[in-house]
Amino acid sequence: MNQRSLSLSLIVSAGLFVSGASHAQLNLQQFGIGGGNSSNSATAPSSGGVTQLLQSYVGANQQVLSGQSSLASAMGMGSAADKAQQAAGMLSGGTPSASTLSQVGSTQQSLSQTLTQAFASGGTPSGAPVNKQAFTDGLSSLGKGVSQYSSLKSGLGSLGQMSPTSMLQSGLNPQTAQAASYIAQSAPGQLQSLMSTLSAAVQFASSHGISVPSIATTALEGVQ
Repeated sequence: MNQRSLSLSLIVSAGLFVSGASHAQLNLQQFGIGGGNSSNSATAPSSGGVTQLLQSYVGANQQVLSGQSSLASAMGMGSAADKAQQAAGMLSGGTPSASTLSQVGSTQQSLSQTLTQAFASGGTPSGAPVNKQAFTDGLSSLGKGVSQYSSLKSGLGSLGQMSPTSMLQSGLNPQTAQAASYIAQSAPGQLQSLMSTLSAAVQFASSHGISVPSIATTALEGVQ
């Protein structure tokens, strides 16, 4: 087991991961956690660096939820759109707790599944026409969110090098350390799900004469 993987194991054993989070199929190497050379472990991020990572993660999720809300509205799925907006509201006002991030993550994943199923059906649940402008807006926001998720790669790699002790010694309070640990555990699986949803949305748009913004296709290409 290399040092980065050991760091994550220590975090788990210290109880810093959220008990309700279940993301067993993690591809952590995709985010620079696990594998590779651990010689730069001494350059683990400072308290300010981890705080910046948290802020970037929150921003990415707000962007994603905005996109999911617009896509749901475009498909006539008002309830799903409302859920996305409510989840985005939970991320406003300071650093969210790991519990809050877990709730938002669950909502986001559920919305991804709901939207992907709707796209696969080939039309809106009610049979009404798709709001093409709202759909394009949603593609743009979701594409930006996926790109922002991808940009977290290097930060997550550094975070994976930190043990629970080093997190606290760097000046992080326990709540922030728990939130950081949740991100390291969950972000890879979330990105994978979002990529699937974005890909399905782009295919749906292409087959329904809906304009696909370049950020949507660029985001997919940039993460592959």
